[in-house]
Amino acid sequence: MDWSQDLEGKKCISTGALCEILGVTKQSLNYWEQQGCPKVAHGWWCIAEVLRWRGLVGPGVRTEGEAYELTHKEQKTKAEADLKKIQAATAALRLSEIKGKFITVEEVNETLTDFFAVLKKSLLSLNRKISQEVMPFVGPAVARTVERVVMEIVNDALKQISTDGQYTPPRKRKTKH
Repeated sequence: MDWSQDLEGKKCISTGALCEILGVTKQSLNYWEQQGCPKVAHGWWCIAEVLRWRGLVGPGVRTEGEAYELTHKEQKTKAEADLKKIQAATAALRLSEIKGKFITVEEVNETLTDFFAVLKKSLLSLNRKISQEVMPFVGPAVARTVERVVMEIVNDALKQISTDGQYTPPRKRKTKH
């Protein structure tokens, strides 16, 4: 048996071929036919009309503004398709959460809080360590200046990290040399 033929001046394909091309079952095609999908003859479908009816080609609805012009059945079909997409996305998200690909907000907050506490402690001790390292080479007075400058830079950085929104740095003081 041939999978295509001309009926009523239209290129038609068999039900089996249409199912294979669109990746659907015969039950789906029967349901579509009940919903108004054009069928040329028993077991034969015009592929162009089916694709146009499904909104996959042609002047189908493309924007939400044009949706009000749809018939009730077309609106229902569009809404069902949108719902299935949302349900699929939700199911994928739940599955990823179950598999452990996502972590909870509480875990993220706890981890970041611990991290920033350790970071703050390390940064606040940095000025003394640098001062102690350079003192033998530059002397106590310059080492204290280095300690003060490093402390200002660290404090400024910590303020940047802790500020919500846009950070405005303080105006720089002119230093005497």
